[in-house]
Amino acid sequence: MEKLSTKHTFLFSIIFTTIFMGSSFPTGKYLISVDGTPPFYIGGWRFLIAGLLMLLITLALRGWRPLVPTSNQNITKGTILVIVIGLLQTAGTMGFLNLSMAKGLSSSMSSIILFTNPLWLAFLAHFLLNDKLTKLKVLALFLGITGVVICLGLDKSTLGIGAFYALLGSLCWAVNTVVTKMVSFDKGPWVLTGWQLFIGGFIMLIISVVSSEHYHILDLSFFGWFNLIWLIIPASIGSFGLWFLSLRIGGATVASSFLFLVPVSSTIFSIIWLHEKFTFSLVIGGLFVVIALIIVNHHSAQSNE
Repeated sequence: MEKLSTKHTFLFSIIFTTIFMGSSFPTGKYLISVDGTPPFYIGGWRFLIAGLLMLLITLALRGWRPLVPTSNQNITKGTILVIVIGLLQTAGTMGFLNLSMAKGLSSSMSSIILFTNPLWLAFLAHFLLNDKLTKLKVLALFLGITGVVICLGLDKSTLGIGAFYALLGSLCWAVNTVVTKMVSFDKGPWVLTGWQLFIGGFIMLIISVVSSEHYHILDLSFFGWFNLIWLIIPASIGSFGLWFLSLRIGGATVASSFLFLVPVSSTIFSIIWLHEKFTFSLVIGGLFVVIALIIVNHHSAQSNE
């Protein structure tokens, strides 16, 4: 009975993780395209507030000591790590994602391209982590790239700067994963994520100022505020909290195998919320990407057994 309850808890947490993560793409697209918020400005506020709230929750529940970033008991190394991860994962990955949508890429397409990161990770891991590129991984890479090309439909309007920025975001994510595998963090994933979001959000706001983005947060519409609050609470704090719960209950291998559902849920939300087109090329290309992700995750699961 207890085992069944644990299974239900895992399924609940991982499914809502993918739903909340997937929902962040159309809500972000709404803020950028409908409310006209600049990509780095709105991303900076989202992650700065979300990261600050995560750190304050830790402070309230566990005190200040768990907040001190350390790597192998070294504060300097831990501080450098959270800055690098904030730069790569938040400012890099999410900054390029927002930029891709600001340049006209649909939220469904941006999610599909962004979540090809395990494929690029498999390639990078071959050279940097001594994780060999097998025939199955090569097949997954081929299917993933083919899927993205099919999704884009070889349409010149989509094969532009927006898709390129989304790809850069995916590559930043893959590089960030390599860094976290090479350098350990002592205080756990929740604190690491809090610092990552807070620092990354701060960097994005600096980029916003340097690039002369002009907007005032108080100019948001009612639905703009709703989308921003959704991005901060369920899509950031909620998704990470449920993700870490899923990791604790089901383990990294099983939990990661569900992440292919994120671009699926993102596409569904984009069609419902933003009325994006549901094209045949999107279905077929998305299916190729999903199959590629399943292959690479299943292969990783077998390697870890």
